[in-house]
Amino acid sequence: MPGREFRSHGRDSKAALFLACLLALIGSHCPAVAQEAKPFYERKTIQFLVSSGPGATTDISARLVARYLGKHIPGNPGIIVQNMPGGGGLVGANYLYNVAKPDGLTILAVSRANYLDQMVGRPEVKADFRKFGWIGSFNKAPMMAACRTDTPYKSIAAIRTAKVPPRFGQSGTGSISYVFGSLIEKILDLRIKECHRDSNPGRDTDLGLERGEVDCRATSDITVIRAPWNLWVKENFVTFVLQQGPEKSALLPPVPTVAELAPPESKPLVKLMDVMLAYTDFDRPYAAPPGVPKERLQILRESFERMLKDTEFAAEAKKLLDWDGTTFLSGEQLQKKIDATVSQPPEVIKRVKDILEES
Repeated sequence: MPGREFRSHGRDSKAALFLACLLALIGSHCPAVAQEAKPFYERKTIQFLVSSGPGATTDISARLVARYLGKHIPGNPGIIVQNMPGGGGLVGANYLYNVAKPDGLTILAVSRANYLDQMVGRPEVKADFRKFGWIGSFNKAPMMAACRTDTPYKSIAAIRTAKVPPRFGQSGTGSISYVFGSLIEKILDLRIKECHRDSNPGRDTDLGLERGEVDCRATSDITVIRAPWNLWVKENFVTFVLQQGPEKSALLPPVPTVAELAPPESKPLVKLMDVMLAYTDFDRPYAAPPGVPKERLQILRESFERMLKDTEFAAEAKKLLDWDGTTFLSGEQLQKKIDATVSQPPEVIKRVKDILEES
């Protein structure tokens, strides 16, 4: 009947209106609908691994980043720092690649020259550095070499003519000290004795130099602004004999560069330094495990860049690491740099192997 049909439509309309109001009421009290989802990192803790022992420059910079990064990550996670030294940094890299969960909650302060170990196929390398989720890097730190002033090794010429080769302290075949020492040995026709010290890389090598257990050390120029090097410089305990170049470091006295001392026949090896010392362009690199979800890796990358713009962070980085506040690589830039550096043709790999061949 027409009247009954009209009343039925009326009830349906009222029911629909009631249902719509009820859903709206429920939705207004439902966090999943009315509010944005909580940031992934809220109430989470990030494990921040350091591939060196306490007190080394890698450790100092990692703890600096750990103090600031959390406040720039949405959700403000806690960050716990854990040292994982060994193998010139490979213990930490292998752990990140094979053990750490790809959930965005583990970050490694990478030993910057470890990619060379992969390039030359060292069996202890259980990682492909191209597959890490690179977060970013800041600062540049060219290499230098210095010897105790009370030794005969006061210049490269003196080292070359010495009857007994100097003992160079280093912390593993993937360490920056070993790489630079091996390079200058080949390029400048030197004889040096590599002394492996790995119980606490960096700091242990400094102690060895202080005790007279080693004669010389190759390391980054920024090492001179921290103890004990700042005191050694003031007390003339060490003599600087060489710096990487081609630009001369403002932190060092006017000592010669590798290119300035290299004989003509070594010029091709000087060019090879661009590959082997590429790490001086990414002084403080940080990475996540392979397979971290893209959106989480992007959060870490963007947060890292926000941290670098933090004026308090920049001031501390200047004090601790002589960072100029401008030199850095984004995660994307660092990823491309690692890919390009590690992926070399066979003839370049062979030359790198020849230089890094253990004596």
